[in-house]
Amino acid sequence: MSTTDRQNRLLLAEDWKTIYQSFRYADFQSYDFDNLRRTMITYIRENYPEDFNDYIESSEYLALIDLIAFLGQNLAFRTDLNARENYIETAERRESILRLARLISYNANRNIAGNGLLKIESISTTEDVVDANNNNLSNQTIIWNDATNTDWYEQFIKILNAALPANNIFGRPVKKATVDGITTEQYRFNGNNQDVPIYSFTKSIDDASRKFEIVSTGINIENNTIFEEEPYPGNRLAFLYRDNGQGAGSSNSGFFFHFRQGTLENNTFSVANPVPNTTVNIDSDNINNTDVWLYKLDSNGNEEALWTSVNSTEGNNIVYNNVSKGITDIYSVLSRVNDRISLIFSDGTFGTLPKGDFKVYYRVSANEQYSIKPADMQGISISIPYISKNNTLETLNLILELTSIVSNADSAESNESIQTNAPSTYYTQNRLITGEDYNIGPLGVNQQIIKTKSVNRTSSGISRYYDLRDSTGKYSNTLMFGDDGSVFTEDLLGKFSFSFSSKTDIEAVINSQVLEVIKGIQTKNFYYKNFDRNTSVADLNYEWVATTNDTNQSTGILQDQFDIAIAVGTFTATALRFMTAGSLVKFKAPTGKYFDKDNTIKTGTPSALGDKEYIWTKVISIYEDGTTAEVGSTLGPIVFNDNIPSTAYLCEIIPVLNNNIVNDTLSQMVDQVFAYRTFGLRYDVETTDWKVILNSNLDKVNNFDTAKTGDVTGTNQDASWIFLFETDGETYTVTYRAVRYVFESDKQIRFYFDGNDRIYDSKTGKIVTDTIGVLSNNNKPDTLTPFQKDWQWQVVSEYRTPEGYVDSKKLEISFTDVDNDGVIDDPDLFTQIVDPDYLPDTKYIFAKKFTRSNTVTYEYVEADAEKIEVKNTEAAIGAYSAYDSDCVFYISSTNKFKSLNSTKTALVLNTNYKAYKGRDKIRFDYRHAAAENRRIDPSSSNIIDLYLLTKTYDIEYRKWLKGDITVQPLPPSSDALFLDYGQSIKAIKSISDEVIYHPVKYKPLFGAYADNDLQATIKIVKNASRVVNDNDIKSRVIDSINEFFALENWDFGETFYFSELAAYIMKQVAPDISSIVLVPKTETQSFGSLYEIKSENDEIFVSSAQVGEVEVIDSITASRLKASGKVITSDDVPNTGIQSTTTSNTTVIEGNSY
Repeated sequence: MSTTDRQNRLLLAEDWKTIYQSFRYADFQSYDFDNLRRTMITYIRENYPEDFNDYIESSEYLALIDLIAFLGQNLAFRTDLNARENYIETAERRESILRLARLISYNANRNIAGNGLLKIESISTTEDVVDANNNNLSNQTIIWNDATNTDWYEQFIKILNAALPANNIFGRPVKKATVDGITTEQYRFNGNNQDVPIYSFTKSIDDASRKFEIVSTGINIENNTIFEEEPYPGNRLAFLYRDNGQGAGSSNSGFFFHFRQGTLENNTFSVANPVPNTTVNIDSDNINNTDVWLYKLDSNGNEEALWTSVNSTEGNNIVYNNVSKGITDIYSVLSRVNDRISLIFSDGTFGTLPKGDFKVYYRVSANEQYSIKPADMQGISISIPYISKNNTLETLNLILELTSIVSNADSAESNESIQTNAPSTYYTQNRLITGEDYNIGPLGVNQQIIKTKSVNRTSSGISRYYDLRDSTGKYSNTLMFGDDGSVFTEDLLGKFSFSFSSKTDIEAVINSQVLEVIKGIQTKNFYYKNFDRNTSVADLNYEWVATTNDTNQSTGILQDQFDIAIAVGTFTATALRFMTAGSLVKFKAPTGKYFDKDNTIKTGTPSALGDKEYIWTKVISIYEDGTTAEVGSTLGPIVFNDNIPSTAYLCEIIPVLNNNIVNDTLSQMVDQVFAYRTFGLRYDVETTDWKVILNSNLDKVNNFDTAKTGDVTGTNQDASWIFLFETDGETYTVTYRAVRYVFESDKQIRFYFDGNDRIYDSKTGKIVTDTIGVLSNNNKPDTLTPFQKDWQWQVVSEYRTPEGYVDSKKLEISFTDVDNDGVIDDPDLFTQIVDPDYLPDTKYIFAKKFTRSNTVTYEYVEADAEKIEVKNTEAAIGAYSAYDSDCVFYISSTNKFKSLNSTKTALVLNTNYKAYKGRDKIRFDYRHAAAENRRIDPSSSNIIDLYLLTKTYDIEYRKWLKGDITVQPLPPSSDALFLDYGQSIKAIKSISDEVIYHPVKYKPLFGAYADNDLQATIKIVKNASRVVNDNDIKSRVIDSINEFFALENWDFGETFYFSELAAYIMKQVAPDISSIVLVPKTETQSFGSLYEIKSENDEIFVSSAQVGEVEVIDSITASRLKASGKVITSDDVPNTGIQSTTTSNTTVIEGNSY
């Protein structure tokens, strides 16, 4: 709203009724009683002076004139009233307003039911369910994230899986999507219900008892939203699992049900003789705005087909709609008085005419605005009957709770709102294209949106070659540097469980879950770290003779010192048998020489960037035994994927890691599982196959060791298993060994990485990944000599703790794989940076346990700061008296931390630390790649900053200002705005526009709730010639101020001028006051400091002044005005609203406001 509009509204404009009353004695064509009477008497006097001259009040002729004048005024009033009901701006009857709105294709919003998600807090079952420790969980209550129960997660999932069908147990969702940035999965109970799955409960909200319903919860994978599934008898109750990466203690992680306020009702009706545009009225009051479903019934009265609701009615027909032309069973829902509805059907040409029996489901809700706080919804108990896997009827008992505030409930759209929004929506034609569309269109989306403002941050037409930079990394590439990096390795034991009913189920688990782990990065890390490499080939002095060399390929042969070609692969029994397609081979330069950056052999030692002592390469193919080339080919028989110069000699081979399981091993595994036996799975480098370890040979106690791999003596000595299969007689638990490499920035960098994205570079035709580069200006391990090259790590995943918490300080990294072929480029990467085997007790970094938001995390700490001493054994500690009492000892041989007791006489176990092999204080760069389809193309996109003020926040904030509530309400977050209104706005916005949602907050002035620099006293001087009570004057001044700051008078980001306020107060209160001034309360401010105050784009002014802020004075003097000190013309308090960055309210925000 412009300043001119506000001044016209407040200072000049008058209501039409005021104008009408102001001129009630004027002659408006003699429509009122007095003028009609006067006009008739004048007419008689002028036209019949001799026939009638009896004008005394008791005359019967005057009584007739009075009756005629009364009748005339009554008719004029009714005519005027009816005429006003024909225009949407002046109509007052609800039915008239609804009908007029429909003429311009606006269907008023009915009430909105309060709805949200309830989290499962605890679970129990009547079924006999046994956990891994052989505890019977029947009728035992398991609490989510129970700190007193270390097995709570396993037990919780065990009980839950018991109530799910075998093909939909946890980990096998029906649907999966990312909703509001949170991974969300749908599961469905194995119920036996024949009716609509709904569970009702009642709670007191805002001192009123309200009915709620837990409904079957679905995921729309097209627009990534959560919704209530259609009410269908016999449908199995569905629920959600959500994981926001913040651990089990997060309010947004766990299992959830959707709930809605109100009661689901239904009506049946029949259409025997359909006609075009058939209308069926549903006369129940308070039907909410979204929950209406229509079914066609079959001959038995059962739901046969669900008809599709279209959004709106254009004119008197629904043929203009936004559904596929192949969908013809359509209808539209029309809002009527008291939130009743009418179902409008098609014309029979572009849609099906309704004929036969129908059933309509609808939910009747409260038709009120209210907020639901987490404390209002605790301890909600429901019991769900289900069919167990033993085909018995059991009961699952759940306790649910609300974890975040729900404030989306609202009453039906008011008459005033319809009168404003209907013409605006008609003007925008229900689409957002122009700037004005974005400023008025969102108001018609939802009655919770009461004020909007849009700013076009970036317009289409900017050069395509100007790349917009987004520091979050979501939309553009980023490159960041730091010098507080740490890299370390972490041994892991992963687990997953499964159950089965047939051998086919077992094969499915092996082919999906087991093979998925085998192909994973962490298994490769484990293989390269723990399996022996073949280094004996270095003693043979075999050198490479290149036939051809190219940038990414080298072909040739290996030959001995006698220039004889050497056979490789399956054609030899020597160590060269491991050189097969897919294996990794390491070459070194001859003694006294090195490779330069182009892989050319040079004499001397590495000194320039890119120089190196070795090259790792991968075997692409080998023709026969590798000694002779194929006839007619110009290539050598052995092909590598790198340029290997001649005379480089072979020094190491890493056999290929096979990603598949051969049929014989697969059959053995299936037989072992089907017989419920414990067994292991190992990798045989000799045959490059996976092999089964029988239980009699399996060593489950000791750490991984290949010394006894393949042992079949039946003495449990084979500890080389990578997978361990164990069973409790019902469910298998699979434990697998893995290694992950982690990079951490302690303070400087927070990492953004989405592991679901695969970024394709259309220019190079390659997959692009995020990388961590250990820079060449770092020193080599244990030396003062810098590296000759940057060492690149590939980012493979965000870092998750065992509790599922995503730690943005860390990333999971692994060896680079430039060509993305599943074979790494340099398995010596960690060794080159850390050299963990040289002075091993100096190669540890440490993490300390911290508890944040009920989630346990381990964070990097410096050994010196924590006084950590590394000792190989406890005996190496020596005399305890030589150490400080708060010293912590890490015993590397046992991997345990110990501290001195209070008397420094003994060691006690300390579980607050972890140790990892690694290196800290690394200088590094982080390169993040953003997808091209995510990047903002400024030549074809507008970025619209949409500022929204919601009704719930407005009501709650004004209650807080009046003292009705004690806790200051906060505006909804940007995510909440997107979740509540994003899909509706997305449906009408331009496809090329990117809308960014910003919540608006109030900026209070003058009163105790304002910032100190904005608090003031309103001082008034009474008119000495008037006798008026001081309290009455104060009250009227406060009323005038509140009217001045009414919501309709202000927009976001406007400037307040006291001169406007003073003029309005004088207009309202004069002549009882003669002067008014605004005096700051802060001592350092002087008179005039608050005469001009600016607000930010996400702020709107409101007065918090009370009667106590008004002071009546007898005169205006310098002392009363505090005419000294600094002058404040704007609020300089940091803007702490919900924004991506902190800004100051005096900062100028550039952009074109619509």
